[in-house]
Amino acid sequence: MKLRFMTYNIQHGINYHRQKELERRGGIWQEPVDLALMAEEIRRQKADIVGLNEIFGGGPSPEYTGQAEQLAAILGCHCYFASALRLGGNPYGNAILSRFPILEAKTIGIPDPPVRDEDAYYETRCVLRARFAEGFTVLISHFGLAKAEARNAVETVLSLLREEKGPVVLMGDFNLEPDSPILAPLFEELTDTAALFPCPLKSWPSDEPEQKIDYIFVKNAQALEADIPPVEASDHRPHTALIEL
Repeated sequence: MKLRFMTYNIQHGINYHRQKELERRGGIWQEPVDLALMAEEIRRQKADIVGLNEIFGGGPSPEYTGQAEQLAAILGCHCYFASALRLGGNPYGNAILSRFPILEAKTIGIPDPPVRDEDAYYETRCVLRARFAEGFTVLISHFGLAKAEARNAVETVLSLLREEKGPVVLMGDFNLEPDSPILAPLFEELTDTAALFPCPLKSWPSDEPEQKIDYIFVKNAQALEADIPPVEASDHRPHTALIEL
């Protein structure tokens, strides 16, 4: 079967252009969250399965409703939210949207480094694993900014890959460019769909992209097409790939 996959860091739904406009006016007085805009861009890409980074789950305050569930309701699809930590008391992490029912979904924590020995922002992360009745598995993650966090993320992903016998799609914002030695084990184990780009493409920041830090990898599957379309709704551009499973 051929399915279109999409990975998208939506920065919890912040409208990137409105955010920049508010900053130009002297500061953000409120977060310009626009989930309808994110849903519109997801729909435009015609993706069958979408991995989302930087997304909130429902929290103790009435204004913090589950963003994955809201997007799924707008798009008419299934969803699962994987909480990595709590920010401001509200769960925060990754999510999956799917046209197909999810057979099994699980949140796997990425171990925090025992020592914070780098001048970097540290944040607890996780991997979302979703299995489907059609026989394939999707892994979604958002790697940490500190090198020790990223190494732990790679080790966690590799351990999960060893459990899978069928087709696997790994996607997310890994906060590292392709030449990073930290990502080398993933390139050895998996196929990067970006090899199909007709020319080098970047994903961040969305208005004037300078870095490629968003990925779709496959194992035991074949990538047929891949793209980073010029979408500027979030601070990241989405990455898409047509994959034969």
